[in-house]
Amino acid sequence: MPEHHEDDLLELAYPYALDALTESERESVEQLLNDADEPTATDFRRTVREIRETLAAMTTTDAHPAPPSVEEALQRALDEQLGTTSLNARRGRRRLLAAAALIAVIALGAVIAVTVNRSGESASVTAEQVRTHADTHGETAQLAVGGTITVNASRDLNTATVSFAQVPNPPDGRSYQLWSIPRAGQPHSVTVFSTLPTDSAPLLIRLDQAAQIALSVEPAGGSPQPTDPVGAVPVT
Repeated sequence: MPEHHEDDLLELAYPYALDALTESERESVEQLLNDADEPTATDFRRTVREIRETLAAMTTTDAHPAPPSVEEALQRALDEQLGTTSLNARRGRRRLLAAAALIAVIALGAVIAVTVNRSGESASVTAEQVRTHADTHGETAQLAVGGTITVNASRDLNTATVSFAQVPNPPDGRSYQLWSIPRAGQPHSVTVFSTLPTDSAPLLIRLDQAAQIALSVEPAGGSPQPTDPVGAVPVT
């Protein structure tokens, strides 16, 4: 990744939130975040949080495709930004990246499922399919902040549902962040929550190499790595 200045940080929030960076690129972005002034860092975290919350909402059991009006509005934003004057070029690039990222998500399918590959084909997996699949294993754990986290995981489907019950709101200025923790390597951020998913509307996530699904309390917008874990569920 080439050298970047703090003014570039907000542009990098979009690929960062979408996990479209290599490990070394992520480290460079996180160093920029550590060195940034507080308003810039706050804007970066808010942008990342909003993108991840949008993606998380698209994987709940009651999510629906975005209406045509949304895609039309985003396309108009793209058209407008392509004509941005040099005076506003940096701000225009940020908006262009935001609109492009969301249009890409819509084009890939803002539907009620997580897409997984089975026998060379793509299939949509629902929460009910995960819960009732033959190899699904469910675990519930108490959280240190109160309430519980429940994970139903199917290795065959490479998918898990995550839900919470009776968990209090995080402290002011803090957020709950969900992590996928492999047996070896660093935890991977799944999402930063504004509202925790419930049993009636669980979050669907890919399992991949996860050995645990964990929850932590982090600064608003989330952290690169968990700092205040409050509970975890093993994934068999």
